[in-house]
Amino acid sequence: MGVTEAILIECEGHRTTEDALVVGNGILIGQVVLEKLDLLVDCRQQKLIPNPAHPDYPVTYILSAA
Repeated sequence: MGVTEAILIECEGHRTTEDALVVGNGILIGQVVLEKLDLLVDCRQQKLIPNPAHPDYPVTYILSAA
């Protein structure tokens, strides 16, 4: 499998960069990317939605090991 350089991923107005694995012609967005974009999966409507807790911009929490 090949690995790309960092690529820009933009979805629903949210952006992040990520390396990608090259496997065929399909595109698969994983959980890590969704978390970085702060998007949720709406299974009923089969679409991605911004996190209702902060819909205007992605928020990432960093936990500290005490």
